[in-house]
Amino acid sequence: MRDSKHHGDRTLQSFFERRVESFLTPLENFLYKQTTAALLLALATLAAIALANSPWAGIMKHIAAMEAGTVFHHWQFFLPLKEWISSGLMALFFFLIGLELKREVLAGRLRHPNQISVVIMAAVGGMVFPALIYWAINHGTDGAHGWAIPMATDTAFAIGVLALLAKKVSYGISIFLTAMAIFDDIGAIAIISLFYAHEVQIGFLIFAFLILSMLFLVNAAGVRNGWVYAILGFLLWFCIFNSGVHATLAGLLLAIAIPARTRLGQTGFLEEIRELLSIFETKQSERHEQGMDSRILSAEGQHLLTTDIEETIKNASTPLQRWETFLIHPIGIIVLPLFALFNAGVSLSASDLGVAITSPVTLGIIGGLVIGKPLGVFLMVYIALELKAGKLPEGMQFAEIIGAGLLGGIGFTMSLFIATLSFEHNQYMIDAAKTGILFASLISAMLASFWIMVTNSKTMKLA
Repeated sequence: MRDSKHHGDRTLQSFFERRVESFLTPLENFLYKQTTAALLLALATLAAIALANSPWAGIMKHIAAMEAGTVFHHWQFFLPLKEWISSGLMALFFFLIGLELKREVLAGRLRHPNQISVVIMAAVGGMVFPALIYWAINHGTDGAHGWAIPMATDTAFAIGVLALLAKKVSYGISIFLTAMAIFDDIGAIAIISLFYAHEVQIGFLIFAFLILSMLFLVNAAGVRNGWVYAILGFLLWFCIFNSGVHATLAGLLLAIAIPARTRLGQTGFLEEIRELLSIFETKQSERHEQGMDSRILSAEGQHLLTTDIEETIKNASTPLQRWETFLIHPIGIIVLPLFALFNAGVSLSASDLGVAITSPVTLGIIGGLVIGKPLGVFLMVYIALELKAGKLPEGMQFAEIIGAGLLGGIGFTMSLFIATLSFEHNQYMIDAAKTGILFASLISAMLASFWIMVTNSKTMKLA
């Protein structure tokens, strides 16, 4: 009976539909692969570098400077396209980071204090040591303001490289690296908000605080409608943007306020689903006995039941999980590549490269990411383990700590982001920083791959 039904369903599909499916299914599989975000980010970076060294470099700058916004009566709000990407779309990236952190702390791999303590110490070491190396090289120069550039880790690139080495690593290193990268990003937000803010407007900060309070209130009141949080979240972003604090902070604050509780427990969910499916099956049998059309399009009652089932499923999940699931792939395949396309371009002519490679900014970034990151991560984890302040994730080898530190040296997206904030009015410094970030990320990726392949013979696959 099941086979005949399946065959009947297949006959409803047209030749065109089957051809579309044969194209879309491999495409969907590609987009959902763990390495896809890193690959698209790499392609966008190469495109940015190619455009920056081509006759179309001026066109890209013109596009980046194009303004877009809205007008309402006498009020208007316009920003350059590059600013919309850096302050708007990147706020969504930090919103996703905040959601991931909240989920991990409440119910994931960071809910146990003995696991989270080692990761936090690793993240702190991976931020402090690179900053110290950079500051030591640039102390007393105009480039000293960029001390935070080598502190960050590019989650997409680091996890993408690790996924390529899946057969050589334990599952524990993926847990460790992902959690460390999340805390790195949280640290980057704090640093950006504290040290890279413009002139602070107290009035907008007060409005931002009031909106954040409203978000917590609607959460406590049991509101689960996504549009409520989206509208309040946009107002929060607008106020923080105009306050002088970098707008990406709004993404993290909004994530903290997103509900992590369900309306319907697991037992209630099973009972409601069983009841709805039983009614659906009864109606289907009645229509079959009466010889009526079996298509859902003509069965209004059964269609209403499917919407009830959909609503029941929605009530059994949390807004936090739904937002995270909805955003993770668009941000990985659209937002981060767009940011790289508009920010990673740097001239690679012999003269420009020669000047940049000898700049203290470039050397500080390379030293911070390639040496400071793994050194800081290893030393802080070693201290934590010696003091019995925590333990490594299950299955993770001691040698993999260095591998994770080297992968953390792939700063790329976040380092570029901080570089544009550090030297926003000094193109020479920005170009030197971009050169350092590109070289350091490439060197770190190669060293990490070599270290993992030499020291780790595990065959456990990365989940």
